[in-house]
Amino acid sequence: MRSKFDFTFRSALILIFLSLGLLVAPVSSSAQTKPDWKDRWGKTLADAKKEAKVVVFGPPGELIRQAFVEGFKKAYPDVEIEFSAARSGEQAVKLQSERDAGIYSVDVFVGGPTTANFQLKPMGALDPIRPVLILPEVAESRYWRDNRLEFSDKEGLYNLVFGIELSPPIIYDPKQAARDEVDELHDLLSPKWKGKIVLNDPSISGASVPLLRFIWTTLGPEKASDYYRKLRAQTGAVDRDLRRQIEWVAQGKYPILVGPSPRTAGDLIKRGLKFEFVPEFKDIGGMTGSSSATVVKLNKSPHPNAAAVFINWLLAAEGQTLWSRATAQSSLRLDVSKDHVPAYLVPGSKGKYWKSYTEEAQTRTAEEKKLLKELFER
Repeated sequence: MRSKFDFTFRSALILIFLSLGLLVAPVSSSAQTKPDWKDRWGKTLADAKKEAKVVVFGPPGELIRQAFVEGFKKAYPDVEIEFSAARSGEQAVKLQSERDAGIYSVDVFVGGPTTANFQLKPMGALDPIRPVLILPEVAESRYWRDNRLEFSDKEGLYNLVFGIELSPPIIYDPKQAARDEVDELHDLLSPKWKGKIVLNDPSISGASVPLLRFIWTTLGPEKASDYYRKLRAQTGAVDRDLRRQIEWVAQGKYPILVGPSPRTAGDLIKRGLKFEFVPEFKDIGGMTGSSSATVVKLNKSPHPNAAAVFINWLLAAEGQTLWSRATAQSSLRLDVSKDHVPAYLVPGSKGKYWKSYTEEAQTRTAEEKKLLKELFER
């Protein structure tokens, strides 16, 4: 007759072996993924060499062209890159014309999320991008900020965001305004600034559009409508010339500019103009944008394997380093240095920011459109 001890001991052994089995199984499964991606990457590279070329639409700028063409050629000399640079909206129009004619000549689009979500996606031109993320350093979330791959589209499938920058809501003339007089949203409504504010025109595309969207979504329709009206009454000028409005502040004509273009401001700083940034509001926080740092894979592409190779190269540390240095923009990768990025464009590592690049953030409500037309349309 077995003792109670024998039964308990046998039961304990069974539980131990079962536990070990549960622990070992995932390790075994994980071990199989390594050769899987290697085999798939090897086949993709071999097929890309047969295709011999990848066609990429991307943003203008000689440094960007050099990063893409020379960087990719150095990494993958057997695959030619044909790079066409233009404004994102212009490229979308060209793609639409080609597709209407049954022509599919482009593999990859690198550019603004507005174009990706509101032009390319509605024309049915996009493939989900996750299936072509093959390299572990690209596909695994641990390499990316907030431990996730970032997408701008509602579905989280198509438009992958790989770069980020802080969007300062204000620049000001420190000779006329102290920082603590303009670093809260409602400071702008002070009687002191009546007629002394220049506003980047929010009725067209530009830096003030996401800023007013940020205000709308943060305050809510009722309070934001009231704020819009009061801000409009405060402004001395509503202007569309990105360079001129910053020069006005530097020259002392207006002490405050709301909705500046950070890139234009950066160019003018290099030319010696003096002004200061408010990187974020103390009362409602800050916002981030992506500029042109998003990528999509176009469907029916003529070189699908070469497209996959280019996308993996772009999103890996090497491609991201070249992109970041060419654009002076922070990569969302954790292993890419930000030392070369201007401090006013770098968001805090632990800060929570309103993301202006998401499809939802960029979609104005009918009520908001009506009010902006009433207040700002010429």
